[in-house]
Amino acid sequence: MAENQPCWFGKMEAKARRLAFCILTENDIERGDDHVRAAIQAERLDWKRRAASGESHGFLIVVVSERVATARPNGALQRLAQRLCELYLGADAIDEIHLDDLILELDANGVKEWRRWRVGANFFSSQGDGRWWRDHRIPGGIAFSMNSVGHMARNRVEVASRRKPELAARCAALPREKLAYWALPTAMNTIGAPVQGGTRGTWLAKRGEFPEDRDTPWFETARAELRMLAEYSENRYKGLYHTDHTIPTVYFNEALTSREHVSERDDLFFTYLHSASDEAFESMGLGIEWTRDDRTEPTDRDSDRSER
Repeated sequence: MAENQPCWFGKMEAKARRLAFCILTENDIERGDDHVRAAIQAERLDWKRRAASGESHGFLIVVVSERVATARPNGALQRLAQRLCELYLGADAIDEIHLDDLILELDANGVKEWRRWRVGANFFSSQGDGRWWRDHRIPGGIAFSMNSVGHMARNRVEVASRRKPELAARCAALPREKLAYWALPTAMNTIGAPVQGGTRGTWLAKRGEFPEDRDTPWFETARAELRMLAEYSENRYKGLYHTDHTIPTVYFNEALTSREHVSERDDLFFTYLHSASDEAFESMGLGIEWTRDDRTEPTDRDSDRSER
């Protein structure tokens, strides 16, 4: 998985063995919804506990089944994906953004602090192999993948500050810098530059194509960190599907047999990693301060259908 994972953040997590898993077999599915829900929520709770101490940022719920892996990408498979999502998050709407959340415990000079991040859920399946949405293929069945870039970036800041106490003096600026100068280039590399005849479902857009692509003082500073990526927009990218939608219906439309049958879209954003004007910058990038009074059980089912 570490070698064949297109997402750079996923590669990092896999290589460091920080991914949390819930593996479901055909036997689990046959035991019914209550059993599957309990299995998912138990592993979800364990993931959240590990994430609170910075041990994990990503979670995979995988149904391993030959029957599922060899099924047609049609309405029946879509309904299975929706049911699995409902058992995980209590929501199953298609073409919507469904979110989980993660907490990270911070220790600022002996004072405990907690921050909370919203985490997107994305569908992957074996049916993507050889199809135009191959970016979302996974062997063996179907899966939902959750990975918090903001949580990962902030944990890196905390680890670096513990190793180099002199960084603590810049603690207010470091989280923003880590998002802009580490998470943003990594996300852009995950999307990848456009290639003639390429098969990727997403690609970077030339800088200047969008009104957000302005030469601000921030961009002049970021240019050196972006390096060769600086010729591409740091605000938006293009693709054949909405990368934030948890269950895109286009995956299950067998009439869409090639890239030429799918409309290109450009409403895909990087701004949650660097722009305070993006409403998701706080909730998914920097994280929101979280107190004991805000606490809910980590197994509470949660979703957010808002669009950025």
